[in-house]
Order: sequence, then C-alpha cells, then structure tokens
Amino acid sequence: MNNINYFPLNRISKNIILIDGISRTGKLLLGSLIASFDKMEHLEMGENFEYLLPAVKLKKIDINFANSYLNNYLNQLIYNKYISRNVNFRPNDRTGVGTSKNPKIYYDRLKLAEGDQVIKLIKKQKNYLPLITHDIAINLDILKKMKMNFKIVEILRNPVDTVYSWYRRGLGDRYTNDQRIFTLLIKKNNKKYPWYNSLNGYSHKKYNSCEKCVEHVINLNINSNLNLKKNSLNKEILIITYEALTTNTNKELKKISKFLGTKINKKTLEFIKRENLPLKNNPLETNKTFNKKINIIKKECSKRMFEKLMKLNMNYKDNLYNLKVLK
Repeated sequence: MNNINYFPLNRISKNIILIDGISRTGKLLLGSLIASFDKMEHLEMGENFEYLLPAVKLKKIDINFANSYLNNYLNQLIYNKYISRNVNFRPNDRTGVGTSKNPKIYYDRLKLAEGDQVIKLIKKQKNYLPLITHDIAINLDILKKMKMNFKIVEILRNPVDTVYSWYRRGLGDRYTNDQRIFTLLIKKNNKKYPWYNSLNGYSHKKYNSCEKCVEHVINLNINSNLNLKKNSLNKEILIITYEALTTNTNKELKKISKFLGTKINKKTLEFIKRENLPLKNNPLETNKTFNKKINIIKKECSKRMFEKLMKLNMNYKDNLYNLKVLK
C-alpha cells in the first residue's frame, strides 16, 4: 500500500481566482465588485482551501491528498454552478445569485441537462470562478508545491481598523465558542484556539477579548507578509488595500481587471454605485473616528500589546509593510 498515492484530476476550468485576506479586511466587498467583470461567474466561498492547507502545514494530512481533493472540489464546484446545483439563491447574500450581475443565467441553467455537454460548455466559455478565502497567504508555500494554477488578489487593511472590527464582532471569544464561526480549531494544553495559534508569534499569556484580537491580527499579518514578500511565491498575486479600493475604486478595479485578464463594464459601474463607493474620505484620514478606535483599543489592552499594534500600524501607513503594491 505504500506505493499508492493520491493523484489530482485535470481541472475543468483553469481560470480560478482567490480573493484573499485576513478576516474583516473587505474581501466580500472586493469579491462582489470583481464578480461584475466580464466573463466572471458569481462569487463563491473557498473554505476548503482554508481547511486543507493548514492541515498540510500542521502535518495532519498528506499534501497529495489535499491536492487531489482540491482539484476535484474545483471541478465539482464549476460543474454544479453550470447546472445551478448547490447554487445560493438567498436574495440578500453577497454570494447569492440574486445579487449577481445577471441572475437570469442561474435560473436558466436549472433547465440545463447534466452530462459531458456541460464540461464542453465550461471549456468553451472559459469563465472565471472567483472564490473568497481567509489567510491563504500564510500557506502560499503549500500552494506552490501543489503547482495549482490560479491568481490571487490579496487585500490588506489598516491593522487598527481590522482589530477594531474584530473586537466589535466579538471575535476574540467567538472563535472558540460560537458554532457560527467556522474557522478550524486546535487544542493545546487542554485549551481551544483557532488553528493559527499554532504559528510563530503566539504567547501563552491570558488575554482579554480585545488583546486576543490584537494578537491574532498582528500575527496573521506578520505570517502572511513573510510569504507575500517572497518573489518565488508571489508571482501570481496582486496586492491591494481596502483604503485604496474604497477611495479610488475605479482606478483599483481597472488595475485588478487588467491583472486578471478581463474588463470592467456597465455592471461594474452599477455595482460601485450600489456599494456607495467611492468614499469621500480615506478611512485613515478621518482622524476623529480613527483616533476614537485607537483610544478604545488602548483602554482595553496592556501597554505592551498596544505598542505592538501601533508599531504595525505605522509600518502599514508608512510603507505598506514593504510589500510590492502596483500603483
């Protein structure tokens, strides 16, 4: 049995896009806008990447199994999408086809007979499949080994805004107690943690809810940036920021569409308007609001933890973590 190994099927669609970032950085907003581009299918959640890649990193599953599984998953996902099987018809979800650029397509596909003709249609149309993912940048080395062919749009957001958003949503505690939070958990010393507590940079100190949010945001950014800075791993990645997307929306979307090899259109302009973009002011330049967030976090955190966040904040504002971001 030792000479038997998992093997990945060829993918039906080669045009896979991962819209990635840490939690609360604007991925769903970005994904909704990208879904308006030419030849773009509607948005899907790519949680299987989030489950399998950490398991490979932690050496809990074999990389060949993960590769085989993910290729099969992508084949099934695009096939089912073309016959509207397992498609989200909830009217107000961002991933629901009711918010797509052309909902009628997915209703018409309900009538399409399944079979090899669906495969031929997918290959003929060569549509793009955008997937929302969390924290994939941390595992770029694993994707590189898998030789999976797709592009990644990585969105960054100021760490103070991110921490504040985490804290307001209670993520410091919900990650281990809320059954509607689907992040993988690990167990260390008889305590539960999100899987990324296994990464470098985590301490064993007891933190309150806000401090947990700060620790997570700092370490997720640091571990992601290590891979994003490696030229061997980031060749098919476009890095953008939430601040640029929300204030220079048209410019950023044109940059993204060029990177992906597609175009914006009238629907894109409608989607921009629907999202009330662009914002009149850069989120980081409305000092009163931003300082209020800082003061709330400062009040809840230890001096050491707060200073670490402020250091990361300055690194983001001054030079965007020294990452290569196209102008």
